[in-house]
Amino acid sequence: MTKKTSIFSAVFSLLFLLSFLCVTSAFLAPSTIHSLTKLSMVSKSGGRLIISPEQFEREVLLPKSFSQCNNKSDFSGNKIIPVLVLFSAPWCGPCRLTSPVVKEVMKQYRNKIEVVEISTDDLPGVASKAGVLSIPTILIYHEGQVMDTIVGCVAKNVLARAVDKVLEDLSA
Repeated sequence: MTKKTSIFSAVFSLLFLLSFLCVTSAFLAPSTIHSLTKLSMVSKSGGRLIISPEQFEREVLLPKSFSQCNNKSDFSGNKIIPVLVLFSAPWCGPCRLTSPVVKEVMKQYRNKIEVVEISTDDLPGVASKAGVLSIPTILIYHEGQVMDTIVGCVAKNVLARAVDKVLEDLSA
């Protein structure tokens, strides 16, 4: 009887899980379901995860505020801030060591930089076009231009110095 009970319990659990997924998926858009099942990772750095080449172009290369501005200010009057892009992969050990460093720098430079993360497994074309040959790679963009590049595992003070240099260059 114990074996029958455990089999019944396993089948019941599986049916419950399947019905939950069916009910949940009815409330999600098909594109959301597709992108959720397609992605191999979630953002570990605390930044937004870029999930498509179009999103990369829209949020990193051509920020909305840049395309709508004449004097380097967006419609709300805020300065266009640099975007720090972390290229990584879920299986990459050095990437896992770099993510907390990026997270700390993101907190330190809140409202001065934006942070996004890209999985090279999910978007190899984006990584290739950005010139990423090794991971982790950090690129700091401003108005679609690469301002600085850091390849490999990096200490917080090194990354902070790179961000400071970019912010300094932009304020000059």
